[in-house]
Amino acid sequence: MFIFSDKIYYFSNFFVLYISMVIFQFFLIRVPENALTSFIKNIGFPVLSVLIAFDTVGELIPYINPEDIDMVLLKIDYSILGFYPYLYFDKIANPLLTEIMQISYCFYYFLPFIIGIYLIKNGDRKEFYRALFIVLLCYYLSYIGYILFPALGPRYSIAHVFKNELNGLFLADKIRDFLNSLEGIKRDAFPSGHVAISLVVLFLMWKYSKKLFLLCSIPVLFLIISTIYCRYHYFADVLSGIFLSVVTFIAGNLYYNFWLSKNGNTFIKR
Repeated sequence: MFIFSDKIYYFSNFFVLYISMVIFQFFLIRVPENALTSFIKNIGFPVLSVLIAFDTVGELIPYINPEDIDMVLLKIDYSILGFYPYLYFDKIANPLLTEIMQISYCFYYFLPFIIGIYLIKNGDRKEFYRALFIVLLCYYLSYIGYILFPALGPRYSIAHVFKNELNGLFLADKIRDFLNSLEGIKRDAFPSGHVAISLVVLFLMWKYSKKLFLLCSIPVLFLIISTIYCRYHYFADVLSGIFLSVVTFIAGNLYYNFWLSKNGNTFIKR
């Protein structure tokens, strides 16, 4: 943001917002621990940070890097598969399948809470902080990807090519319209944050609870397919999301272990 400050309208507004978040964090770590401050530290503020970062990154990208790479991603998809998977799904789309896929897509929003609640309920606060760190790292790395490789996704870039509307049975249409109104038009296709975050959480489940892993594996598989079926992502986005999840999980754990050894676990005193 500082590097491209001369290109960003309302730079001062963004600056005040981010500085306020930093100051609030310093305040949070110094207030006495109780149920309310614990909730704000461990759930409320991390969620708010992700939402603010996602929304503001979407606003900043057109000023920082205005050249979309959708056509490049389309070419990559065809060079890998020999066809366009979202156009194939367009041919077989039906209300029941659309309903299943759109609901599966939303499973992403619950996954981080599932692993977090599991670790808290088991009293494993130390591993909860590790999981929280790794999930947040994945979010922020994906946002860097959006800035470096801005792409709208098939639903916007080739909207004129699709022959069928993705209409569901009960909830699909409402979910789609709600997400569109909530997110707006953002260049957040590459890498697929849905795929990256979901797989990172699945890796964490494998690490901490094989039962949770088995329970969530099929829904995550449907979620990954839904990113293409619902026209949110290219196949290249999915591949990059898989790559990002592996890098985040390995690098995040290595860094977290280094941080723990460097600080002698003293930064966690509960």
